[in-house]
Formats: sequence, structure tokens, C-alpha cells
Amino acid sequence: MECGFISREEYEEAVAEEIVVTRPPTEFKNYQTTYAIDCAVRYLMEQDGFEFQYGFRTDEAYREYTAKYNESYDAARYKLYTGGYKIYTSLEPGLQTVLQQAVDEGLSFSDEVAESGIYALQGAATAIDNETGKVVAIVGGRDQEVTTYTLNRAFQSFRQPGSAIKPILVYAPALEKGYTSNSVVYDIDVSKAKESGVDVLTLTGPAMSLRNGVERSRNGVAWSVYVDITPEYGMSFLTKMRFDNIVPGDYYPATALGGFTYGATTEEMAGAYATLVNGGLYRNPTCLVSMLDKNGSDIYREAEETRVYSEDKSMVMVDILKGVVSHGTAAGMGWRSEIEAAGKTGTTNDGKDGWFCGMTPYYTISVWVGYDQPDPPRRSGAPPIRPGYGNRP
Repeated sequence: MECGFISREEYEEAVAEEIVVTRPPTEFKNYQTTYAIDCAVRYLMEQDGFEFQYGFRTDEAYREYTAKYNESYDAARYKLYTGGYKIYTSLEPGLQTVLQQAVDEGLSFSDEVAESGIYALQGAATAIDNETGKVVAIVGGRDQEVTTYTLNRAFQSFRQPGSAIKPILVYAPALEKGYTSNSVVYDIDVSKAKESGVDVLTLTGPAMSLRNGVERSRNGVAWSVYVDITPEYGMSFLTKMRFDNIVPGDYYPATALGGFTYGATTEEMAGAYATLVNGGLYRNPTCLVSMLDKNGSDIYREAEETRVYSEDKSMVMVDILKGVVSHGTAAGMGWRSEIEAAGKTGTTNDGKDGWFCGMTPYYTISVWVGYDQPDPPRRSGAPPIRPGYGNRP
């Protein structure tokens, strides 16, 4: 012992000891946890040199990128699980409880369950603190006791955004092109506009101000304005705000009404609306505030803000959206607070998807309601981007 050797008894005890290796968890049911880990994985991907891309103009480029993304995501996730990292987030338990209760109570009228045993009618929501630009609460579905992983729809499910896309894709870009809230626009016949060979810009219909067209969510107005500014121009604003699944089939007039190939998530929509509140400066939605490596060094650095809309045009858009809440399509929700609110509703064909994206001076929130099955994810053989847990559908 004096020489630093162990005894025969200690040796035999050490050899006989059973070593149990605990594997890192691969499934999480907590919406906050799954989102925090996804944010951390994506950050490690960036640190490892992965180049994120948005707005694909060929299907082949989209498929190639998807394959590279999934490979990088898996590698970064393994690195996170085995690297001894500590993650600190902006997620607030109190706000999380409030948001979860709001989703649960709002959908409590339906207790129908799917074959999986999960509630058939579902919802998702993402809330962002306007001051910091950080996600402070995220709900990926109705609260329910389950034994298997539940999809976090807030960042994993891409859904058709309906008219909720109009302010960020059509109208704010139109303001950048010289339109004003008082510009005279026409509620054209969309069916006529879809006919082959029709010059949409020659069509007319009931005349109204752009402000009124937004408040009443007139599809004909959105279609005609979008054709005027061009889908390529409008879509460039979404790609600046990192909408993941913009593909060749989205560069057409139908996206003015939310008709996308894949759609958007509540995380993406909340980030876009928060950009308007932030004077047109986009901050990538995330809940990360600090990330320590195994040595205790903080490796997290905030991403730079990106100018998407000009400040004055952003404020005009927010002002128009206040009218949507006070006397437009969102007036029915009965906002009676002294705190001003702005926002936009959105629905898709047959009511398969329902949206509301709203802002106060303090928070921005995006909410989706719908069924997982009646409007199945549109993938056309392409694997999902940003797989996360269980893969994005």
C-alpha cells in the first residue's frame, strides 16, 4: 500500500464490479425539452460549418440539401448527447403553463382520439418575447398522458398557413415596392385569375384600400397584389427569415393565399411576425441563451439580426394589422385589453388548418389548430428537413 499498489482483495472487488453504461435518452415527451435540444443541435451544426440554405429553385437541389442536412443533424445530435454540454434557455415555466392551458382549454370541446390514442384535434403555438427575440414558450400539442413520444408540432409540423401568410409575403413586401395603406386595390375573381392566358393585372373587381383588403382578408386583393410584385420578390422575404421548406412549386401566385407545397411551422410564423414588431429586423427564433461545453466554456454566440423590411414599412404593416383585431377578421376573438394588439387570421380549404398570428408590444404568438390526418403532410418522396425528434412530417 505504501508503494501505491492496491491489495489483492481490492483488485478482485474491482474486477467483479458490474459496469452499467447508461445510454443518453432518445425520446422526450416534454415540448420544452424537445425544442431546446433541437435548437442546440442546430447551433452545433452551424458551429461545425454546416451551411443552411433556404429557397430552393430545383427539386434536385432540395433533395440533395435534405440528405446533407439529415446527416449533419444526426452527427450534431450525437455530439450533443455525448459531449457533456449544459444548455440554458429562455423558456419560462410560468408562460409555458399559460400557453399550454390556453391550447388545452381552447380545444377541450373535442375529445375525439385517433387510432394512435392521441387527440385527433390538435394545436400548436410559439410565443416570442419581443424585447429579446427569444422563444419563451412553445406548445407542440394538447397535453395528454402518453407512453410514447408525442410530435412537437410547433417546430416539426409544416402546415398550410392560409391567409396568415399574407402580411409577411404579400403586403409588407408590397409596401416596400411603393404601395401604401391607402393604395386602391381590386378584389379580383381568383377563379378567373387562375385561367390559362389571363393577364391578372388587367382584371378588376370591387375597389378598396389596401388596408381594407387586409382587414377583410380579401383573397382577390392578395392575389392581384402578389402578381404585381411577383412571387419571386415576395418569396425572397420568407427565405431571408429562414423558412425551411420553400421549394420550386412555391414560386407561384397561389402562395399568396397560403397554398404552399409543404407549409410553415408556428415557430417560423412567430419569428416572421416578431420581425414586423422589431422594425423589420429578423432574429432567428431560438430558446438558447447559453451553452457550456464540458470544460465550462460558453460557446454560444448570438446570431446577427438581418434586415428584412424597412422600419417605417414594418410599422405601417403593424398598424394595418391592428385593424384586423379591432374590426377585421379577428374582431370575433373580442380583444378588450388596454394593451394594443395586432394580428392576422388564416384558414385553409375546408377549414383543415386554422391560424392566428398576433402581437402586442410585449409578445408575439403564432397558433395553429387542425387535424394531423385529414390534411396529410406533403412530401412527394422527399425526406423532411430539420428532423428533430420523430422527424418533421
